Amino acid sequence: MRKLANLFLILFLVSAGLAIANQLLLILLDLQILSGAEQLSWWACIFTGSLVYLGLGFNKHLPKTILIPLFIWLFWKLLRCWPLENIVEEHLQLYASCAQLLLGIIILKLNRRQNHRSSLLIRNQFFGPAFSGRNLFRFSLINLVVLPVALILISYSIIGNLIETKTAGFVQLKPNGLYMSERIYQQGDKQIRLAGMIHLGQKDFYTDLMASVPGTRTLILAEGVSDEEGLLRGEFGYGKIADLLGLTSQENVDFRGRLIDAIELDEPAAEALEIPDILRADIDLKQFDPHTREVLNALAKYVLNAESLANGYFEFNRWGQEHFTPDSDQIIINDLIHKRNQAVLSYLPEALLKYDTVIIPWGALHMEEIEKAVLEKGFILKNNRERLSIDFLLLPYGALWNNLTGAGHP
Repeated sequence: MRKLANLFLILFLVSAGLAIANQLLLILLDLQILSGAEQLSWWACIFTGSLVYLGLGFNKHLPKTILIPLFIWLFWKLLRCWPLENIVEEHLQLYASCAQLLLGIIILKLNRRQNHRSSLLIRNQFFGPAFSGRNLFRFSLINLVVLPVALILISYSIIGNLIETKTAGFVQLKPNGLYMSERIYQQGDKQIRLAGMIHLGQKDFYTDLMASVPGTRTLILAEGVSDEEGLLRGEFGYGKIADLLGLTSQENVDFRGRLIDAIELDEPAAEALEIPDILRADIDLKQFDPHTREVLNALAKYVLNAESLANGYFEFNRWGQEHFTPDSDQIIINDLIHKRNQAVLSYLPEALLKYDTVIIPWGALHMEEIEKAVLEKGFILKNNRERLSIDFLLLPYGALWNNLTGAGHP
């Protein structure tokens, strides 16, 4: 156990050092060559730290004054240093990693002062019988509270990393809610704003975004799949779920502006108005694969218009077991993401000739591919802004529980 604890102490410092180096490379040279090593060392630190923590119950010699501050730090890092990020908006990870390195050094010095020989744990600190029934009993009582919290934090961190990875960082999961990012890219006097959107959000989220849109020489490339041939057999909307969660549905939010057709992009700029132009830059449902259309119809029927979300999910899952094929995911992603991304990107060249600011307020899952195309055009990221889209404290958990359990339904 002593060797494992020493490994944990070393990994704690190594993780901090790699994080500092990675952040400096990112800030100074825009390189992320150490990101993989940083993540590996972090999760290795979490794993060994978890084993050492469990060892506190079976080895009374493990120095709690040395180890517990490090465990608390790991818990806080799982929360991504929240709410400090609301105070330190820039380079938070760099500052946090420096603080972690400093804490590790202080702990090692404290340990050296206790054993008078080494910064790491030595054999003399583990002299005598290691197991104590009283120590295990106290540890077990404490962990009736600590372990569930630890499992929740680890799950939160894994889910948060997954969401961030899948959305290229345009969605951030934080303890108080879900945040959407808007990134501003500049090239000369031209500006592109990528605003990550969500189908359901707080009304203030949409209001704040719309208020930030400049009026003159601005084009909004709006999303929204059309259905000219009426291929959807039912109502496809998020209104029912929005009402259940006390949120606003994106489909009920309209940007203030002048709706234009694609052909107007080729026309000379008219007299500058004080409102932006809006172009529907999406595709029509007939351009989707028939299988995708069937999935969307099933989703509308079983989930979006269901009286109970739980029952609707199970019905949709049962339908999927019968109709999904090994190629379903690829077909659906190609239709819902890649085809639509190519559509909106096709308007960019002409839009940038006519407008100074182009805003693309699309779903966050679209942003990785769109951002890559924007960067390839030579635009440089100048600013990043986060907006709270769903406040967890405001959700009506009672109504949601009743809906999921069927309470109140005949």
